[in-house]
Amino acid sequence: MIVDVAAFTGAWPTHPVKGRLDELVDSLRQVGVDHVFCSPLDAVWCRNPHLYNGPLYRACEGRQDLLPVPILDPTVATWKSELVEAVDGGARAIRVLPNYHGYGLDAVDAFWEAVAETPLVTIVQTLMVDPRRQHPLAAVDDVAAMEVADLSGKRPNLKLVIGGPRTAAIRSLKAELKDQPNLYADVSQADGLDALRVLVEDGLDRSLLFGSHAPLFIPHAAVSRVITDIDDASAEKILGLNARKLFNVN
Repeated sequence: MIVDVAAFTGAWPTHPVKGRLDELVDSLRQVGVDHVFCSPLDAVWCRNPHLYNGPLYRACEGRQDLLPVPILDPTVATWKSELVEAVDGGARAIRVLPNYHGYGLDAVDAFWEAVAETPLVTIVQTLMVDPRRQHPLAAVDDVAAMEVADLSGKRPNLKLVIGGPRTAAIRSLKAELKDQPNLYADVSQADGLDALRVLVEDGLDRSLLFGSHAPLFIPHAAVSRVITDIDDASAEKILGLNARKLFNVN
């Protein structure tokens, strides 16, 4: 079973993507993905990202293969009701983008306290697109992966996923990922030759989650570099087993 924890639907402002929901799901099914954790791409650049969560819930309603991951912004006044809706709507996870929405992870304590009282996993997106693909007038710095690890250390009752970190960032947090059982990283943007093999050799296969970053990235490439670079047991963990345990997916 393959579980994709890093998929998006919608439009991206700087270049065209095949982000229609049916196109997204079809492209992932073609490479064997069984469960898609999906966030609204349009919400990334919206001043009120919560506007896109409702349509996502409705699109996922009644489907076992498609799981909504609403985007929340703790600087928008309605975040409390959005958090309640996420729980009531059956979401397993939420996604936050502090770099796009303009806040520090250590500046929203009330939000983290509220999230900790729910069963939700929080995916902290550290990177959406490579700086070389960003419009020069709309450049957004990455979130430092270490900030997510620091948050995990301070709040061990949170379940946190570092979303979209580069290989070097994951490797720099080897100790934290091994020592903090509620801290994970997705490999959707792990870059470099034999990146997955190197991370597995670092002993991180328990802490890694598969992500395609579709439609911004090509799903086939995401799957192939897992199944061709590492042993079957590690690939099984990364492709689905770890996510099934974390998100309680059957």
